Amino acid sequence: MIVLAGVGYFLYSFYRTPNQEVEKEFIIKTGQSTREIAENLQEEGLINSSWWFLLHARLGHDSIQAGVYKLSSKMGVKGIYEALTSDKASEYFITIPEGWRVKQIDKLLSEKKVIESGDLVGLASADEGYLFPDTYRFLPNSEASQISQEMIDNFSKRTADLKPNRDTVILASIVEREAKFDEDRPKIAAVYLNRLRKGMKLEADPTVQYAKGSWDPIKVSDYRNVNSAYNTYLHQGLPPGPICNPGLKSIEAVLYPDKNDYLYFFHLEDGHAVYSTTIEEHQAKLKEQ
Repeated sequence: MIVLAGVGYFLYSFYRTPNQEVEKEFIIKTGQSTREIAENLQEEGLINSSWWFLLHARLGHDSIQAGVYKLSSKMGVKGIYEALTSDKASEYFITIPEGWRVKQIDKLLSEKKVIESGDLVGLASADEGYLFPDTYRFLPNSEASQISQEMIDNFSKRTADLKPNRDTVILASIVEREAKFDEDRPKIAAVYLNRLRKGMKLEADPTVQYAKGSWDPIKVSDYRNVNSAYNTYLHQGLPPGPICNPGLKSIEAVLYPDKNDYLYFFHLEDGHAVYSTTIEEHQAKLKEQ
């Protein structure tokens, strides 16, 4: 009897809803822990106990999705958990990383059911470079035109003081794909600007990757065999357009580059770059690795 009473109390506590009915829009942001979500639910009066929600989440096998949800305390712990793992948010918080190209953004948004697959590629490929990487609040089943316009407007807003021209955005997109650390951005920007001033080819690997349609590592033979206007091993100057959508730091790096005479660089295994002013110095440093 004691065991049955304990089980009964457990079930009662688990399914019991708050005495006062509460209906709210509840926001889950990317990266929030389950504990933080549970505590927020309790603070908002949507559940009685964050502990019960955590227990249910640990027993469950589904992932809580970032987004905006319309919740009611009447739903109880079980109902709220099911809503948060159902991928049926009324809006989604979606983070677009720096350095993504339009195809990658399209894939993510279609997976989140914000747009139909291919809609953004078909509409906004010409806007490559100007779809500003940021965290956005998107409605399910949105028009691709609305998505692209919001991202372009954000680009204009965030770069208003910088006023970058198209050449700046193109070079910033290359820097974005090359730099693994912030401190390398202005130095890498300087390398490419130095090459342009001397009439050298940029010879930037990410431009070949863009031409191939993938960020996968390239082969040495690709330098000559990938026949594209974007291949900066074959063609002088900047490519015809941006190769990705750069963030603010890469744009700033091109506008305010490091003052150096470097013409060459390569990356160590940890992602940091090693710089040289001559090809002989560059090759010697490569042999040291």
